[in-house]
Formats: sequence, C-alpha cells, structure tokens
Amino acid sequence: MDNYKLAVSFRGLAYRDYIAARILLNKGYALQGLTLASSAIEKYIKVSLIAKGLTKKDINVHLDRFDKLKALLAQHYYDFTTKFDSRFLELLGKGYRARYYDNLTQPLMIGFFIGQFIGELDYAVNILDQIMTVSDENGNVITSPYRRAVNEKKPDLLENNYIFEGVSKKEFMERPAQGFGVYIDPVKGFNELEISGKDIKNSYDGMIAYIDVNFA
Repeated sequence: MDNYKLAVSFRGLAYRDYIAARILLNKGYALQGLTLASSAIEKYIKVSLIAKGLTKKDINVHLDRFDKLKALLAQHYYDFTTKFDSRFLELLGKGYRARYYDNLTQPLMIGFFIGQFIGELDYAVNILDQIMTVSDENGNVITSPYRRAVNEKKPDLLENNYIFEGVSKKEFMERPAQGFGVYIDPVKGFNELEISGKDIKNSYDGMIAYIDVNFA
C-alpha cells in the first residue's frame, strides 16, 4: 500500500476510535472510553510517521512504550507530544496496558475525572488533526474525517466538546464531573468504582487531576 493511502487509512481509523471513545466517555463507560482513546491517539501519532515513509513494521510500538514513540517522532518529524498534558499521556499508556491486563505482572491503578479526560482528548485530537495533513500522490490535501464532521456539525463530535461550545478550556475543565477509578490486579482481576457521584468540582492548572486509587 502506498504511504499516503496507509496514512489516510490510519487517520480514518484514528478518528473512528476517537468518536467511539467520546460516545463511551459521555455515557459513563470510562475504562472502555479510555482504551479507545488510547488507540485513537496512538494511531494519530503514527499517521505522521507513516507520512514520513516509515512502514507498519517500523512503527510497531505502542503507548505503553511512549518513550519509543517520542524517539521516533524526534528522529523523523518532531516531538509534538510536548504540547499535551503529561498526565493525560500517562493515562493513555495505562489504557493500553488495561486492554491486555492478562500480561500484567503488578497491579495497575487508574483514576481520573471523566469530564477532564474528555476535554484533554478533544484538545489533543484538534491539534493532531491540524498537524496530520495528508496529501495524495498529486499533492492534493485530503480532507480529514474530523474536518468533515466539523463542517457537517456531527453531534457525536460536538456533544460536550468545549472547543465548539465557545468556552475556555479552564472553564470546561473546572465543571463538576464524575470521577472514575479502577484497580486491576493480575491475580484478582478488576475492582471498579464510581467516585462520589457526578458533581465533583475541580480546579484546573493546566494538568488534569489524578484520583488516587488503591483497593488493595
């Protein structure tokens, strides 16, 4: 497959994972939304590497080894992940490990506020879509699925999305939100908890809030 066709394919898959993640997160399925968000951001990152000529074999690395992805970006493009919240990126890495929890050798603890995670996800994808310009073999820019959805005002993209509500990121991130926590033990399995309902108000200083989760 030509690189531009592979890049277009990855970008389309990334967008669908992103929208599916948004739907799940907005419905309160936090862990499932997290794992799809992890898949979406990973694919978006890889679009830029594919566009630079790397093959699927070259980019066979995942968000649980984020240092390797950063190194590939720095070598072949530039490390745009510095634009994103490091806590958000850490959660994405945990989301990848949660997908393959049978490979865990020690407990995995995940805790976040769903509204803040959605806000950071929307922020990241909005930037990534601007970075990930893909052109065909004739040099014509191919409109992204994200941009088409914006133009068509697709509700799955616009729902609870501060970018299109016309509010500041800080205002959105400080809205009352539902907390989520899960403790995954490689022996005992899952212990999942909704944290204190849906009305926890947070402050926001540029990084999403952690929830300390330990059900051991």
